[in-house]
Amino acid sequence: MIEDGDLNLQTERIENHRAQLTIEIEEDQLETAKRKAARQISQRVRIKGFRKGKAPYRLVAQYVGEAAILEEAVESLGDDLYKQALRESKVTPYGPGTFEDFTFEPAPTFVFSVPLQPEIDLNNYQDVRVDFEEPEVGEEDVEQALQQLRMRELEVLDAECEVAEAGNRVRVAVDSEFVDGEEPDDDDLESVDDDEDQPGDDEGADGEPHDVAANKDDDMPYVPRKGDTFVYDENAVVILDPKEEPFVDGFVDAIVGTELGSDILFELTIPDDDPDKTIANRRVSFIVTLNQIEAIRIPELDDAFAESISKNRGDEVMDLAGLRASIREDLERAALEQAKSKYSGEVLEQIVEGADIHFPEMMLGERVNEMISDFAEDLKLRNLSLDDYYHFTGDTLEALQLKYQEPATHSLKQSLAVMELVKEEEVEPADEQINLRMDLLVLGFGQSAEIRKLFDTSEMRSNLRNELIISEVNERLCAIGRGQDPDKAVELYNERLRNDAKLAQERQERLQGYLETLDSDISTGTESSGDNPEPDQGALATSEAEVTSTETADAGDAEIVESGIIEKSGEVD
Repeated sequence: MIEDGDLNLQTERIENHRAQLTIEIEEDQLETAKRKAARQISQRVRIKGFRKGKAPYRLVAQYVGEAAILEEAVESLGDDLYKQALRESKVTPYGPGTFEDFTFEPAPTFVFSVPLQPEIDLNNYQDVRVDFEEPEVGEEDVEQALQQLRMRELEVLDAECEVAEAGNRVRVAVDSEFVDGEEPDDDDLESVDDDEDQPGDDEGADGEPHDVAANKDDDMPYVPRKGDTFVYDENAVVILDPKEEPFVDGFVDAIVGTELGSDILFELTIPDDDPDKTIANRRVSFIVTLNQIEAIRIPELDDAFAESISKNRGDEVMDLAGLRASIREDLERAALEQAKSKYSGEVLEQIVEGADIHFPEMMLGERVNEMISDFAEDLKLRNLSLDDYYHFTGDTLEALQLKYQEPATHSLKQSLAVMELVKEEEVEPADEQINLRMDLLVLGFGQSAEIRKLFDTSEMRSNLRNELIISEVNERLCAIGRGQDPDKAVELYNERLRNDAKLAQERQERLQGYLETLDSDISTGTESSGDNPEPDQGALATSEAEVTSTETADAGDAEIVESGIIEKSGEVD
């Protein structure tokens, strides 16, 4: 044994990222502990002829047995020895240790195992390179965004029409199925019957539709059979424009002329050029119930519309060309941020693959249990419980824990790698950045003192700090993967943050000016030029940096970086 301080202590690393502490003591130390244990036992039991705590060792041993005294002595002495061994060995435990063994030979010896704090070596993570593909925004993307703006600004002229006409907006219940294709065999029919009591009307126990779940292990894509559902929606909202068919060509024409409350039946053929080759040229039957018909007016896509939208957003007044350019810029920035978010995850994967990451089994077990808890919460949203899941699938808790071992290991390695990156790259947001984030948050809801007081709390500032950690780590990962300077990337990000705050402030001031002009026109009975609805203050937050903190993860770096970069695995099959 190796003398270490006051204890005869040996420390060694063992499997599963643990330390084993072996402590050898003198015989008289054990005897002293046994005498103390005997007195404690005599306090709890009555021995004839002696007051509690006063019976001699010999009689206590006769009464309860030497084994009981030794057990209590080992337990009491072991607690003290374990604490002292942790101090002298300088082992930093991740969690509670475990008493493993006690032997008499060659001397009284205690053995403990201690789960160790995780150890992470990212090795040459700065050398990781991953190809980055710049996202593209096409003209059709800009056009789609403009059309969405038009739909958001539409006006309902009559909410109680009796007959559907072209251009109306209708609310319908749609039930449709394939009327051609391979007939389902007897096994399929029996499977459907057996699944009638399964969770969800159209779902298996894993949340997937029955027909998909039954074929998910096939190499070939699933080909819908006769009777399979094509579209089912109890509350579909459709604008009757033949140029914008909601499901399949001919659907709008089939609805036009239908009276409110009617049920109509018709069949349509999916075009040959449908992107999904498994349904191209297939025949589908529809049952549609017309529940509401509205006459609407959709604003024209012109300069007046652009002026209205720009005022509503707090922008400088723009014509249609300016609005298109502004929308393209917004889309390009959003596409870049989305691409960078995906890319940072790919870079992180490569860093994890090249890293040496070790953690105790206890830590993995905690992550598995977290994932099962998340799974249980997801089940609650479907009015199910874990017990229901076990009943439907035949699984047990132990089987579910085993299924989560691999995704939990992957998730844990990513979390630990990100935590190490935060330390290696010295990621710590400055007060200026937190203040800018706070300004953006408050401006999204107005800028009154009451709003500021509501949001500017220590808890919210901690959440904003965590958001900034997430953002900076992502920026650094993107720079590392492309062989760029991470510090420079963070500087550019901070500059964008400052610009976002300035833009938000300018928008707020312009919006306030528009509102004051509108109030003045109303009070004087003067009509404003153009068709400008009242500006919406909620439209201010448009940039990535203006996202509110209501979806921020709780404080704590491990959970923070996980929520921002690493997605926990969801359900298991």
